[in-house]
Amino acid sequence: MTDQRGEDNATTPPPNGRRIERTFGEHRQGYDLTEIRRSSAGALLRVRIHRDAYQHQSYALVEVFTPAMSWTALTSEPASGWHAATPYRSSGPVPLESLADRLFARADAILRAQ
Repeated sequence: MTDQRGEDNATTPPPNGRRIERTFGEHRQGYDLTEIRRSSAGALLRVRIHRDAYQHQSYALVEVFTPAMSWTALTSEPASGWHAATPYRSSGPVPLESLADRLFARADAILRAQ
C-alpha cells in the first residue's frame, strides 16, 4: 500500500487496527491527513485531521461507517490540545500520526464498550 507521495506504508502496521487507506496532502495554510482503518471489532473508522495555520480552523475527528452507508462522527480532539505541537508546514504525515493513533484508540475503546 502506498500513500499519496508514493511511499510504502504497509511495512509498518499501525498500532490500532488494520490500515485500509491513507492520504496526505499539503495546502497553502497547512496540511491534511485522512486515514481509514478497521477496528478490532471490524468497524470501519476514518480519521480526518486538518492542520491549518490558524488553530480555530484546525480539527481532528474520527468517524465510523454506519450500516446506512454514511460516515458519522464518533469522537474528536480539540485543536487546542495538539495544534501548537505540530509544525506550520509538513511534507509528510509524521507530525499527525500520533494524534491519528490516539483518535483510533479512543474510537476502538468506545466501540468495544457497546
